Amino acid sequence: MVLFAGVDGGATKTVAVVGRLDGTLLGSARAAPSNYHNVGVKKAAKAIQTSVSVACRRANATTRDVETVVMGLAAMDSPRDFLIGRKVANLTGLGKRRIVEHDSMIALYAATLGRPGIVVNAGTGSFAAGIDSHGRVIRAGGWGNIIDDEGSAYDIGKLGIRAALRGLDGRERKTAIGKMLVGKFKLRTLENVVHDVHEKPMTVEAISAVSKLVAQAALRGDRAARSIFAHEGRVLASLVSAVAQRLDMRRRRPNVYCTGGVFKAGTIILNPFRCELRRSIPRFTLRRARFEPAVGAFILALKDEGVQARGRTLANLRTSYARHVRRMQ
Repeated sequence: MVLFAGVDGGATKTVAVVGRLDGTLLGSARAAPSNYHNVGVKKAAKAIQTSVSVACRRANATTRDVETVVMGLAAMDSPRDFLIGRKVANLTGLGKRRIVEHDSMIALYAATLGRPGIVVNAGTGSFAAGIDSHGRVIRAGGWGNIIDDEGSAYDIGKLGIRAALRGLDGRERKTAIGKMLVGKFKLRTLENVVHDVHEKPMTVEAISAVSKLVAQAALRGDRAARSIFAHEGRVLASLVSAVAQRLDMRRRRPNVYCTGGVFKAGTIILNPFRCELRRSIPRFTLRRARFEPAVGAFILALKDEGVQARGRTLANLRTSYARHVRRMQ
């Protein structure tokens, strides 16, 4: 059996799919995070190897059957990152051919199948990427949580903690986020959250998880929480606008695909996002991504073999994807 694999190596989880050249997915699996900035090179390689190995086992195959594996890895933001990313890929020992891509590329292909469009992702991190009719790809954002990643779950979590502490100071209006933090982290007082953030220290995943509390508060009408989501919606729109401008797509009614857990918050993020985006792109169409990013990596593995996600191949992919989607989320 000859298999092709796609991997989404993120800061929260690693997802792998394996399948045949005809587009049929045969196995899928999740494993630990594989952002090497957060977990290190060896743990990142181990997570990827584990995810592909389990996916192969569920396909009644082994990793020896994998011909090509495309790994879309988080935080591939510089030439040095790609050098380290390739080291991670080689440490996995997977496949006869290993291709490392920025995670925006696999999200883009999962959404557009390589057709013109723009994807904006708001997960643990954030970015936008677009592809035009000539196959030219442009990316914006995604420079990491220390200096960027506005619009991400991490940024929302961070701003939520900050708003709670500023409310405690009296610098800003008090917010329900404070009580929610006390409950979530089992704190005696809100001030103790500072110890958790700085002394443990709190992981990227833990801070990102706070975004769910901020979303709950916003849905209940908390002003501070709603203000955070309004800001993040505008920021995400600016990423799309930047990509559209560079690809000369602002007057062409582009398809815009919203992906990532932040968008699951619904109207509290989508309304400010739409409103801001209309300022620079009067006409656009919001769509859901066709597949999870790991499938975008699989599509790129097929593309490397000269097979496009069209016709029967796409039909096979859609049919088999329905059986595996829950394992990827």
